[in-house]
Amino acid sequence: MNKRPELTEQTKRNLRTAFWSLYAQKPLEKISVREITALAGYNRGTFYLYYQDVYDLLNQIEDELLDELQQLLEQRLPGVLEHDLSEYMSFVVGINLIHAEYGAVLLSSRGDPRFAARFKELLAPVLRRYVLDGKGFTDTESELLLEYHLSGLQAMLARWLQDPGRMNLEQFVGLIIRMFTGEAPAPHTLEQKGEDKP
Repeated sequence: MNKRPELTEQTKRNLRTAFWSLYAQKPLEKISVREITALAGYNRGTFYLYYQDVYDLLNQIEDELLDELQQLLEQRLPGVLEHDLSEYMSFVVGINLIHAEYGAVLLSSRGDPRFAARFKELLAPVLRRYVLDGKGFTDTESELLLEYHLSGLQAMLARWLQDPGRMNLEQFVGLIIRMFTGEAPAPHTLEQKGEDKP
């Protein structure tokens, strides 16, 4: 049995783990291939078997995360866009929670603008449908409001992923839905953990 594919994937995982431990602490331009390989326990030549440079490594991580999210949305939620904003947002937020160590950085102000732009593209259709369509906005107004909502949602998600233990998935999605619909919170959410009691 040929173990080379498994060894290749393990090597790439080790390099990514080493890279991410550095990227979570400092800007991309201050990370060197030498640092990554020293931390992962490989020589620099091994790095260049898989990546052109640190930017290529980051791009591959981002592309895989976004492609996974897009594929899962297309495969597992047929028709949800037509019916249920809450289910759609639960799925999107849940996928990000699985990859919280990446999302907390990539969606923050420290993240790559290219990643943020592609992430917004995935969310734009559902927000346009549920938040803007049929509200009488002009095209220009809709474009500006869509950017406002997408940027706010991205910032909220990045902040929540830094410490998701403070609010569970259901509560967080409920907050997002209330933000978009303007509905008042359910009575039980006001009493959770005694946080909002006078």
